[in-house]
Amino acid sequence: MPEEKRKADENLQKVYEGVAMIDTVFLKGLEGASIKKFVPTGEKFDPNMHNAMFEIPAAEGQEKGMVGHVVKSGYMIYDRVLRPAEVGVTKEAPK
Repeated sequence: MPEEKRKADENLQKVYEGVAMIDTVFLKGLEGASIKKFVPTGEKFDPNMHNAMFEIPAAEGQEKGMVGHVVKSGYMIYDRVLRPAEVGVTKEAPK
């Protein structure tokens, strides 16, 4: 949510802060069970950890086959994937 919208409405700011606190507590609870969230932006696409949702043209200087956009973060328990991250993968830029 854009910061200027939150700051314009005090009630909206309070709701945002409440949701942020819940997210923090939730992630700490998951970490207590050895579950970690991962956001693979910029990593090489790995079908064991990522679920490709779409392709996007690679930016100048960027390799193809990289994670260019993350739709949903992934979760791991120790070194095993619980939920793969849903991502957009870079493809060769049109010439």
